[in-house]
Amino acid sequence: MAEEEKNEAEAPQEEAAAPEEKGPVLTAKEIDKMNVPKLKEAALAYGGKISGVHGMDKTQLIRALKEINDIPLIEAKRTSKIDRSAVKQQIKALKTMRDQSIETKDGIQLKRVRRRIKSLRRKLVRTA
Repeated sequence: MAEEEKNEAEAPQEEAAAPEEKGPVLTAKEIDKMNVPKLKEAALAYGGKISGVHGMDKTQLIRALKEINDIPLIEAKRTSKIDRSAVKQQIKALKTMRDQSIETKDGIQLKRVRRRIKSLRRKLVRTA
């Protein structure tokens, strides 16, 4: 009789442990909106399926949770199609023009070049 009580006591624990190892079913939107502590908590809910949870950063946690939930990984694509290296070369050329404008004391040209450099820098930052 004591053995039957032990078996009955162990059975609910085994059943309760199985769903926790499976972990919560999450959607892509839920995963993307979570902050790091929530992501770690969700990853730990999967038991031993994800290892090294505490050493992961946000992108690694998101990737691991999406893989476990069979959500396809969609990498962020650059929306603009500008050539960043070409823009950087333009900025370099404009900087030499700026230095020349300073030496010749051409205020109007200097103002134009500085504005152009500023707009190109903004363009780079927006596309980063």
